[in-house]
Amino acid sequence: MEHRDLKVTNSILIFSFAAFAGLYYGASFLIPLTFGAFLAALMAPFSDLLEKAKMGRTFSSLLSTIVVLVVSAGIFYLMFWQIGLFANDMPRIREEAMQFFRSIQQQLSSSTGISPDEQEELLRERSETIISSVQNQVTNLLGNIMNVVLKFMLVLIYLFLFLLYRSRFFKFIMRYVPREKDERATTIIEKTSKVVHYYLWGRIKVMAILAAMYLTAFLIFDIRYTILLTVFGALVTIIPYIGPLISGVLPVCFLIVFGGTFTEIIIFGSVIFVIQLIESYILEPVIIGSEVKLNPLVIIIAIIIGGMVWGIAGMILFVPLFAIVKIISDHTPNLKPVGYLIGEAEDEKPKKGFATTIKDFFKGSS
Repeated sequence: MEHRDLKVTNSILIFSFAAFAGLYYGASFLIPLTFGAFLAALMAPFSDLLEKAKMGRTFSSLLSTIVVLVVSAGIFYLMFWQIGLFANDMPRIREEAMQFFRSIQQQLSSSTGISPDEQEELLRERSETIISSVQNQVTNLLGNIMNVVLKFMLVLIYLFLFLLYRSRFFKFIMRYVPREKDERATTIIEKTSKVVHYYLWGRIKVMAILAAMYLTAFLIFDIRYTILLTVFGALVTIIPYIGPLISGVLPVCFLIVFGGTFTEIIIFGSVIFVIQLIESYILEPVIIGSEVKLNPLVIIIAIIIGGMVWGIAGMILFVPLFAIVKIISDHTPNLKPVGYLIGEAEDEKPKKGFATTIKDFFKGSS
């Protein structure tokens, strides 16, 4: 018995290390493929709707791909256009940032007694390093536009082919499944597709509402680079926990550096904080709901591992990938303990709160 348990444990460890190595060294191939598969799960209902309207599989798949292309191209255009303007303004931004640091220097000198000359050396080194790093990152991003475009075109090709051959992929998987397990395999495939679709579609709706709230706040407080901060702030929130924090802190830093008064900074920071609370405690629970039934610890682990293996793409993709692992584990007898470990147990779920009440209200009124 002990020998068999040890063998099973060793097999799991070997498989885990092999999977980690495969994901790491195959990143250049797997990242566009995974994005294409997830986007196919997102667009599959739209493609099915077109087919019900008497359109062929090829045309419906192509039209669905074109929709993704047009929407993404619009977002990319806004983003890179604003980044280009930001890069052109870097010399002026650099000077304004240096003035901000000098004012901080004067305040430190009056409050701590440290001479301006001593601060000057340290401040110049740190500020020059930070500003130069930001400038280099922006320049490198603009220089890698072609690489980003080529990878995105590959994702679109995968998207089209996954939509076109989705029935064949299903039949291919089912041919490896014994007949007595057909129902279980079908359930796993359907739930996997559903969790990816609802997760991505929910994220898109949350980002759209968040962008509207950010845009309104930025326009009211006359924040510089409003479009850039709005688009970036909405897009980065696709990374759970980390994304919303970055999207909230960055515009406050812009206001501080570009000369906002103390009162403006406090009020603006409070508004951003309220927006963050709305996003975290109302929008996400109501719109995304509990489709990704992972406990918070596992979500954080998924983000960290994803960042280690695939970078930013991994931080986005590994949460739904872990959700898929949970679905497979829940329907595989030998893996049910894994599903229990990474999932959100019924007795650990929080009691019904404000967001759940709102969700029940809309369900009841629909």
